[in-house]
Amino acid sequence: MTMDDYFYNGELMKSYEVAKQVTNENEKKLANKYIELLEEYDFANYPKPTLSVETQHAERADESYPESDTVVEIRAIEDEGEFTNRIKELEAIVTTGTPNERANSFFTQGELFLFAHHYNESVHCFKQAVKENPNKAVYWGITGQTMHRFGWMPFDALGYLEQAINLDPQNARWKWNKALVLIQLAKDLQMAPFMANAAITLEESLTACAEHQRSLKDAIQNTIDNMDSYVFS
Repeated sequence: MTMDDYFYNGELMKSYEVAKQVTNENEKKLANKYIELLEEYDFANYPKPTLSVETQHAERADESYPESDTVVEIRAIEDEGEFTNRIKELEAIVTTGTPNERANSFFTQGELFLFAHHYNESVHCFKQAVKENPNKAVYWGITGQTMHRFGWMPFDALGYLEQAINLDPQNARWKWNKALVLIQLAKDLQMAPFMANAAITLEESLTACAEHQRSLKDAIQNTIDNMDSYVFS
């Protein structure tokens, strides 16, 4: 695939890596444009997944992941003092814990900020979770999903969703979110290749849905049914 192919398919890191390897003078101008654009979105400094084997948990019927169980537990606390102590424990882990413990702490804090509608703080924590453990797809995926939903640039969101899909290729949610961003780009930039790839990605996400993911499957089907209205509204 070419730089353009990867770019219009939302595989921005792959487009960036291919662009950096271009030596043909006729292609250099385009390659430099991609490099300049994507480095504006910090692609040169993305955390790199390692060879470490990481369990990628499947999404449950209620659309949650095991990584979110601590958040559910903390939000159920009614005693203010106990709640405050749990938050202090989370903050302490960031400086004293192992990389995985720090990642879990940042992710939990990010979700708590998300529930409190503090989106900047939420994304900051999610990105820190990715830095501490770049091998867990849900950290990348939730970061990209949150970025897309709450006003970050499409290229920011796509960068994180791309890595989530690379780590967990059968996750229907990350594919659906990627398609939503591609649709947004097709609408904003009036570029048909984004829409064509969004349609393909939506079909892939629908196929990837497990039997228990009925609400997600309905949401994906609704996106497919309304693609034209998203673009031309």
